[in-house]
Amino acid sequence: MTRLNDFMTRIDLSVLNDYIADNGKNVVYAKGESVVQQGCLCRYVGIVKTGYFKYVALNSKGDEVVTGFSFGDDVVTDYVRGFLFNQTSLTSIVAGCNAEILQVSVEEVRRFLMERHPGFFADASSNLLQEAYRRYLDMLVKTPTERFQELSTRYPGVIKNLSIQEIASYLGISRRQLHRIRETESSVTSKMVDI
Repeated sequence: MTRLNDFMTRIDLSVLNDYIADNGKNVVYAKGESVVQQGCLCRYVGIVKTGYFKYVALNSKGDEVVTGFSFGDDVVTDYVRGFLFNQTSLTSIVAGCNAEILQVSVEEVRRFLMERHPGFFADASSNLLQEAYRRYLDMLVKTPTERFQELSTRYPGVIKNLSIQEIASYLGISRRQLHRIRETESSVTSKMVDI
């Protein structure tokens, strides 16, 4: 299955998923409630059961910028800062709608993986680095239209489940620019249907 967080398809998450399934606690988050706030230590790692979470940071104007998402069956945590380095988060992880996760403390999972599966950290980290590098290059070399087309083609369900503001922020463009791109896409699609 194609996922927005492609790195999750390239690593074996079964060890982590199984541990959380066996030891996790169901926690419900209301829309807008945070798993962690920017500047705080992320204390939990979980698997999304229902709903979705968005990773957001505040820009210099105080506006939210969406940096990522976790959807159903995805891992939700601040992997790099909180999980690996026990440092405060540079983003907030916020429920995008009423959502439920199965969660365990980061300390508990970290201890388990260090004892039983120490290679997990290197594998997950290298794949996450590749994903981050790909997104960085996409922002530099692809136009906003190309980024939107790729997102909507590879992940059609994502477009349906998110607000216009969340999609625009994730793509690094304004709502107005996204609206124009979508209008152009609709126009091209309708012309193709007429042919």
